[in-house]
Amino acid sequence: MGIWEINSSPLLDVSNPTYKANAKGVASEYSKILAEKIANVKADLEQMEEVQEQLDEIDELQEELTGNASTQMVEVETIKRFMPDGSIMVTTYEDGKVTEQVRHKPPMMVVPDYTKPPTPDGSPATELKPYQNFDLMMLLSM
Repeated sequence: MGIWEINSSPLLDVSNPTYKANAKGVASEYSKILAEKIANVKADLEQMEEVQEQLDEIDELQEELTGNASTQMVEVETIKRFMPDGSIMVTTYEDGKVTEQVRHKPPMMVVPDYTKPPTPDGSPATELKPYQNFDLMMLLSM
């Protein structure tokens, strides 16, 4: 069969009324499918717009939080010093300024001092001297 013979077949005859009816039926089915697809695309676009709005709100909140956090960041430093009397001084600095200073005194106990003269009752002179158990875990917990 040649090209001319296919074009002259009764299925492609434009003047044939069944061809026109079939074409209208196919066109109406395609228009229904196309309308459904368009409706689905519109629904998807609306949903995407809602999600985009939510993302924009989240971005704005994040910018506010990071902006506020950067202005509120304070450098805090804590230093522990061991003093000659056995006490521990804990100093807290915020942005280079002293905000808190606490001195932890060690427990005291009575120790006889034999370098001083005895008391009138004959017992050796006593004084309170600090004793400190330098336990590393105790020092780090302060």
